[in-house]
Amino acid sequence: MNNITYIMPTRIESNDRLRNIVTSVSFLLANFPQAKVIVKEVDKQSVFQEHALPAIESFVETKNLRHIFEQSNDDLFHKTRILNDLILEADTDVVASHDVDVVYPVASHQAAYNAIINDQSDVIYPYGCGVWQYQVNYPVEVFEKFLQSGFDIHNIMPHCRTEASTIGWTQFYNRKKVIEGYMWNEVFLSWGAEDCEFFYRFNALGYRVGRIDGPLWHFEHARTHNSHYHNPKFRENHNLWQWIREQDAEMLHEYYKNQPYMKRRLTDARV
Repeated sequence: MNNITYIMPTRIESNDRLRNIVTSVSFLLANFPQAKVIVKEVDKQSVFQEHALPAIESFVETKNLRHIFEQSNDDLFHKTRILNDLILEADTDVVASHDVDVVYPVASHQAAYNAIINDQSDVIYPYGCGVWQYQVNYPVEVFEKFLQSGFDIHNIMPHCRTEASTIGWTQFYNRKKVIEGYMWNEVFLSWGAEDCEFFYRFNALGYRVGRIDGPLWHFEHARTHNSHYHNPKFRENHNLWQWIREQDAEMLHEYYKNQPYMKRRLTDARV
């Protein structure tokens, strides 16, 4: 897997989110040493540089890890905009958007990567749809045992409960195809419905959207308004999603071609 970039938008708002990003990044670097990992942190000050990076360096080699920090006093986390920043930053044919609080089997990563690199899918979800999610209660003692064991999944299974899995967390895609398909919709601000819209759009526009049946472990964390229904933009996001899901392919093309964020992105030399 030497032609992939994992992209990870982040804002570390709590101690459990710190543990989660150390886990996810360390897992990627340990298991895919030829892959690139880019973390983009947007916050008032960098927590990753001071606290997460030293912890990651104590577990794994970090030569393929890049950290980008953008100082911002904005209370709302604009994940879709950061994902698009990172898609353009990536210089590999395969890109995987990856939340900072999940891990899943090495074989699922490899299968998803192969599906993209062998031109079998344009977008692929590396976990099953149904009840494939393990929600992990992840206190510090479990975190330490999991990493020190070399990510032995048996160390976290006693702390899991099963939950539904659908279309969030992580997606692999052909970089050129995802740009062609209008990337992530930056009108969605903070949390709510952006994952649903992305999945619907790439299906509606005729891209080959695949799935790898397999589990995913999702580490619990505190929830601020940026990851909760109390998000002040949630209703606007939901209403936009409801409108988009009623549009056919022709209308979607028309809508996206006229979006200011796409007009701006298409002037970028990296497209």
